[in-house]
Amino acid sequence: MSGSAAHTSAWRSLGGRVAVGIVWVAVWFVAANTLGNPILLAGPVDTLLALGRCFVDAKFWAAIGQSGMAFASVAALSAAVGVAAGLLSARCAVLDSLFAPVVHVMKSAPVACVVVILLVVFGSQGAVRAIVAFVALPPFYVAAREAFSQRPRDTEQALRCLGVSEAGVFLSATWPACLPFFRTAAKTSIALSWRAGVTGELLSVPLGSIGAAVYASKLTLDTPSLLAWTGAIMVCGWACERIAVALLDLTEASPRLALHLARDRNKTTQALASVPNGAVCERALSVGPLISLEGVSKSYGAQRVLNDASLRLDAGSRVCLMAPTGSGKTTLLRIVLGIEQPDGGIVVRKGSCAPVLQQATLVEQLSARDNVLLCASAAHAAHSVAAELEDLLPYGCAEKRAEKLSGGTRRLVEIARALYAPGDMVVLDEPFAGLDVCTRERACAFIMRHLAGRALVVATHDVSDARLLNASVVNF
Repeated sequence: MSGSAAHTSAWRSLGGRVAVGIVWVAVWFVAANTLGNPILLAGPVDTLLALGRCFVDAKFWAAIGQSGMAFASVAALSAAVGVAAGLLSARCAVLDSLFAPVVHVMKSAPVACVVVILLVVFGSQGAVRAIVAFVALPPFYVAAREAFSQRPRDTEQALRCLGVSEAGVFLSATWPACLPFFRTAAKTSIALSWRAGVTGELLSVPLGSIGAAVYASKLTLDTPSLLAWTGAIMVCGWACERIAVALLDLTEASPRLALHLARDRNKTTQALASVPNGAVCERALSVGPLISLEGVSKSYGAQRVLNDASLRLDAGSRVCLMAPTGSGKTTLLRIVLGIEQPDGGIVVRKGSCAPVLQQATLVEQLSARDNVLLCASAAHAAHSVAAELEDLLPYGCAEKRAEKLSGGTRRLVEIARALYAPGDMVVLDEPFAGLDVCTRERACAFIMRHLAGRALVVATHDVSDARLLNASVVNF
């Protein structure tokens, strides 16, 4: 959708909401005039006048400020506690069993009954804060558990292998996946906090609060003021919700921050490398193979995937692993990368690996070029990377966000990312899946130009890949 079309659609949506609002105000006006009793139902005009009187009353704003600050501070603390408890629960089954019944009670217990109990235990001020915590914590607890279980583990692992710092992994992969869960939790939690908090104030009536003002309107049968306060509470809850969601939305740019951190790191590395007298020197690899696997076995439940598998990869060697689908090539490469641990056998790893995994692992919010630059070593300048990507990718794709790229183009970006990343060996798991013959040949030529003497291991089904990569074939 173009910008003008989106703008027009937004205005139409706004116009529709305004029209619906006018219809319901008209229904309210007719109902109030039909009853003819402002104590039973005040009309919209009387309510609007009462709201106007509230706006010029300092006590109104003092009550909004006092109650709002109490609700917001307790909700924020409850969110932090809920997230911490949710993460602990997701990581530890014992804590999950301990926390589960408590959270269930907090989610299902009637608010009014809980307020009465808390009034007895904590008094009026403490009860209001306790009831806000009671309803604000569970949504964030659930969000943290769900976010932890749904985070993109393969993308996180791939970025770590490609040399991205833990902060960069969190900002580029983990947090964008978690954000929708916390956005939903904020909407639910803040709306509940205002409703529960005002309910608590109505029952405990702390002086100077919103609840005290609403209670006074009830006692005096001042229905216009009661409706005015109800509207003010709804608007305040909505405004706090929008502020919280807007603050969370600001963090959508976290992958850009990760890219910025990566560029700063590369600049620092380049500056240190330029210091005379070899202040920074290349790491020398130990004598012997970069990777040595002997008698490796791996099972998932009752299914044996690898049995007595072996692989040796020396510096500068190029190997194509060839075997039927389901024979364990992917599992073997994940063991090479350290993502999976074998059940038995010996694994010796002396070098770092730059991988392309079988699963998609691009940062969806970044462009193809920025995905490569996020992982590129300090030796590669941004302008040269961009120019070479233009030759590898279809026209105009280098600046497209990853989420808008086709499957084949995404594979090309992942291949480029692995080749520009630091590492002693490049590990590619089915890197040419979905590529036509011409694109496959172009990708292989790109690999050969940028391999720079590093070792290469590729899982593939096509023997022609070994010819294009000048690699030996290993069947297992």
